[in-house]
Amino acid sequence: MKLKRIVSMLILCAAALAVSLACSVSTNLPFVSKAEPTSTRRPTRVARATFTPLPAATEIPTLEPTEEPTQPPEPTQEPPTQAPPTKKPAAKATKPPQPTAPPQPTTPPQPAATEAPKYPYKASIVTCTHAGNAYIKGSVCNDNKCNSKLSGMIVVMSDAPHGTILDKVKTDVSGDFTFTRSGSGPVNNESWYFWVVNAQDQPLSDAGGPVQLDMGHNEDNLINKCPNTAAFISFFKP
Repeated sequence: MKLKRIVSMLILCAAALAVSLACSVSTNLPFVSKAEPTSTRRPTRVARATFTPLPAATEIPTLEPTEEPTQPPEPTQEPPTQAPPTKKPAAKATKPPQPTAPPQPTTPPQPAATEAPKYPYKASIVTCTHAGNAYIKGSVCNDNKCNSKLSGMIVVMSDAPHGTILDKVKTDVSGDFTFTRSGSGPVNNESWYFWVVNAQDQPLSDAGGPVQLDMGHNEDNLINKCPNTAAFISFFKP
């Protein structure tokens, strides 16, 4: 826009300068005087110079500066809302591992101390057999296989383990003993215990039994129950 205005002013100045120059030229030109005839020729008439006025300078209309159309601003895109940064969990200070004590040498388990036998003799289990009368027989052995037997040993009978002695016998020369409950026929229901004693009736064995004698004749279980039959119990060294 400034350039256009400068050009318009230059044009106006140039036009004004041309007009002033034209006026100065017309005033300075001398009138042509009539020359004296020097020759027989007819003098020619000199035409007077005529001034052609310059056209008036037309004012060039100044164009109003047209505002350049401003483009509408592009819609500003809103920045996408960013998700708030997730806070990383604060790292917990890990405790340094405690020094572990070296494993103690494991001592091999000691074998259970075998308890010394309380008595020098041990009663065997009770076995029975059918018989026509009721008795209890057995032996006192000098070993655990009963390969040898002892004579003169005292065996007692009671209705409770190491209870009141109700009867006693000695082993014969073969090392055997016998308790007769009934010579023949059935007997009442009974439960008996037997053990070996010394001369002062102090026990030398645990009490074997119970030996059960009853009146039944149809019982086939002959272990620890002897229905009107014979029972057998012996004593061994452990």
